[in-house]
Amino acid sequence: MKFKYVIILVLFSVKAFSQEVTNETLNQLVRAAIDYAPKIKEQQQTVLMSDFKTKIQESAQKPQISTEIGITRFDPVAKANFAGTSIQFQPNMNYNASIGGNYVIYDWGKQLVNIERTRLETNLAKTGVEGMKSVFAYQVAYLYYGIIYNQKAVEVQQAQLKLVDDNAKVIANRLKQGDALEYDQVTNQVRYKNAESRLTDIQSQLERQYIYLSSLIGKDAHGMISAGTSFNLGVVDLSVESALTQAQTNNYDLKSLKDRDLIATSDVKISQMSSLPNLSAIAQVGVKNGYVPRINGEQPSFADDFKLNSVLGVKLTIPVYTGHRGAYQTEVAKLNREMLKYSVDVTNQALKRDLEAAQNDYNSSKSKLELSERNVFQAQYALKLANTRYQNGVLTNIEIETAQIALRDAQFTQLQYQYQMALAKLEMNRLSGVKFW
Repeated sequence: MKFKYVIILVLFSVKAFSQEVTNETLNQLVRAAIDYAPKIKEQQQTVLMSDFKTKIQESAQKPQISTEIGITRFDPVAKANFAGTSIQFQPNMNYNASIGGNYVIYDWGKQLVNIERTRLETNLAKTGVEGMKSVFAYQVAYLYYGIIYNQKAVEVQQAQLKLVDDNAKVIANRLKQGDALEYDQVTNQVRYKNAESRLTDIQSQLERQYIYLSSLIGKDAHGMISAGTSFNLGVVDLSVESALTQAQTNNYDLKSLKDRDLIATSDVKISQMSSLPNLSAIAQVGVKNGYVPRINGEQPSFADDFKLNSVLGVKLTIPVYTGHRGAYQTEVAKLNREMLKYSVDVTNQALKRDLEAAQNDYNSSKSKLELSERNVFQAQYALKLANTRYQNGVLTNIEIETAQIALRDAQFTQLQYQYQMALAKLEMNRLSGVKFW
């Protein structure tokens, strides 16, 4: 029968050419989603921010130069009288213009640790971006599998509709000959309407998945996944042990925790170094007035009153007592690092559990698929025999309906097991951090 070859083509097509096209289609969809996703673009801004934070920390290693211009009035000011002469040692109006610099000569490595910390934050931000890309890639892949499943389900249901329609033609001919009842015709019409309703439901699910996929890639996804696409997309087969091993270096949750641990280690160092001194050099040069006293209120000449001045020195700043703040901060940093170690254990525990569950789903679906393949073959053979007997008037309408429903159920069951195997395989790759695109 013609429908038999259609179903076999739909469910078992694994040609190498189709495999290549499928992989490229999925890769294109993933790239489109990553390029479009505003969430990824938002996350990428954190990388730029972290880069600038590093530059801010590095700037502290360079001289800090500033200029100052000021006018200050003092009232009253000190005066002295000697034999009728008034001497004012400071003018009421004080002018000052200077440029000065401060440079940390040595800080016992504190600034280097701070710079390294900001670089680690940049790495964490980059890991976050890559993790976000992975999230979107696997979201696309899950939708991709769902669309393939529903496309195949539509074809199976359409084949079922054709069977019911062919059955209606046989019943109509038998009615004319008086070999069938009107009840058979009405029953078949009800079956056809129910089959149409199921087809509408499947098409609605398919459309919903296209809507979600379109929202991820930022354009209409209809027509981008061809009918008859295989579930076998070339995703790597993994055991629980190999997947867990790969996850230690590829899983983005674990990568983030490792980056956070390095940052926490830097925090411990920074806290421990808070009590270390700073050795810095200071220099300043400028012009200000008030070097010549005012005698009897007379204003001295500009050349006499304004003088070039300079300051040059070395300063050692030693923290003496801060209320044990540094010690407390060190303990907090150590506790935070300890928490991160437990977080790694929790994540590994969850990974192992989820990988074992996915592996169990895969093995279970695989075993059931082998049985379902035999069931489909037997159901097809049974329907072929039933059709022959029905056309010869040996079989009743109820019996042929039973054979048709058995085939449809067997085909849907087989399709579901293929889909479940694909999802379980994809989940193991996601958990282990495999980059398939």
